[in-house]
Amino acid sequence: MEYLNHSLPTLKDNLALDEALLLEREENPARGNILRVWKMDTLAVAMGSGGKINEELHYSICRREQVEVQRRSSGGGTVVVGPGCLLYTLVLDSEIDPGIGTIAGSYERILDPMAEALSRPERVVSRKGISDLALGEMKVSGSAQQRKRRFVLHHGTLLLNMDLSHLPRLLPQPPRQPDYRLDRDHSSFTTNLELSESETIEALTRAFKASREGKLPPAELVDRSLQERFNDPTWLIRR
Repeated sequence: MEYLNHSLPTLKDNLALDEALLLEREENPARGNILRVWKMDTLAVAMGSGGKINEELHYSICRREQVEVQRRSSGGGTVVVGPGCLLYTLVLDSEIDPGIGTIAGSYERILDPMAEALSRPERVVSRKGISDLALGEMKVSGSAQQRKRRFVLHHGTLLLNMDLSHLPRLLPQPPRQPDYRLDRDHSSFTTNLELSESETIEALTRAFKASREGKLPPAELVDRSLQERFNDPTWLIRR
């Protein structure tokens, strides 16, 4: 598996790069699997493709505070990202591992090795719900997927040492919740892993055996994603 550590300044550009990695492999399967890690130096809010902008975030507060809001091309709920939150992206070939071809199988294949790699004797990480990782009953990671004919884009967040007070300020209680949340508010539901960025990256590369140097996708694929989706203002407000 390839490994790429590459961040861009805006959430929009990072989401377009994620999608371009998927498009590149769907068009040229020989490119193979890749793990990308990235981060944001400023706060931003990422909605799932089906999220409703007036239900899943405090949009007026985001606009007032100039917090970037983008809609992902993957599903899942709305998340706040920013300093102290490490983001990761996997693009995986379902023909290499047929288990990736099913939603339940892919989350098991991806999150179980991550949980094991991130665990310590005094701090056990486990898979919770469909797409979360947790310390006990406290969420430390969420993830979502976009699926093409052959390849799957899986990307997610890892709370390392983020200021979690941003969550209740920018997000209301989510309309869709995993069972284990039990309607807890953000402060009672999320916590930090308290791992360094380098420790976390080492755990991820070990979990997925990502050792080959990764390459950026062609610029025209990033531009295609931007023009067809993320640069279109109606994409954000379509729901």
